[in-house]
Amino acid sequence: MNIGIIGLGSIGQMLVKAFCKSAAVPPEKLVVFNRTREKAERLQAEYNIAIAETAQEVCDQCGVVFVCTKPLDILPLLRELSVSAQTHVVSVAAGVSIADLEGVHTGAVSKVIPTVTSQELRGVSLYACSQRLSDEQREQFLGLLSSISLAQEVSEQEIETATILTSSAPGLIAGILESFAQAAVRKTPELQIDLARRMLVETMLGTAMLLQKEQLGFDQLIERVATKGGITEEGLRVLDKTLPSGFDELFAMTESKHDLLKQLVQKQNTVE
Repeated sequence: MNIGIIGLGSIGQMLVKAFCKSAAVPPEKLVVFNRTREKAERLQAEYNIAIAETAQEVCDQCGVVFVCTKPLDILPLLRELSVSAQTHVVSVAAGVSIADLEGVHTGAVSKVIPTVTSQELRGVSLYACSQRLSDEQREQFLGLLSSISLAQEVSEQEIETATILTSSAPGLIAGILESFAQAAVRKTPELQIDLARRMLVETMLGTAMLLQKEQLGFDQLIERVATKGGITEEGLRVLDKTLPSGFDELFAMTESKHDLLKQLVQKQNTVE
């Protein structure tokens, strides 16, 4: 069965690279379409994937179609296309619900929130499925996601908050680490910023591996590192004064952004 990808932004390109790297999809079975053909041709030169001339051609050729366009483009696009009821349509957009997708496609629909780290076959892919999926479609879908990530099913009530912990987290973590590195250089100008960044990246990798391999909780690792009265323990007290409220504000902001996006999607349904 062919797997289709419509839209080759950062997520669409990541899916191409991850599916090919994991060997989950043979390149000749991966059919892509992008309005700017040059993006597709660059990927084809590297992975030997198939390029469709139109989005409709992807739908005609593929049993599973990942729609990787902008959130407000998904429903209008699906209304324009003629998609078989046998085709499993997968949206990667926040703000577009399963019910929204079922309103424009008579077959099986799912939504998945991927992460850019799946390009390295790591990270978490959040997903939610409609009741229309057959057992075979569900098994195939989970196989695809599990080949590039940890596939985690969540309810639509949970997915927005969980997205901050998975899909958004790489960018947020990078921002936190950059602030950490910049603060170190402000304190000690003799320390080169590139060296500070490399130290933090290697430390982050080692921390993640230690947590995973020894199945440690965050609190258990803190106990290992933060000796009584030591620098780490005092440092954690400093962070505890500011980080909790900062993260609360982060989640409140993302909730309001999601609410606005969902309102815009619902306006599209009202117009139709």
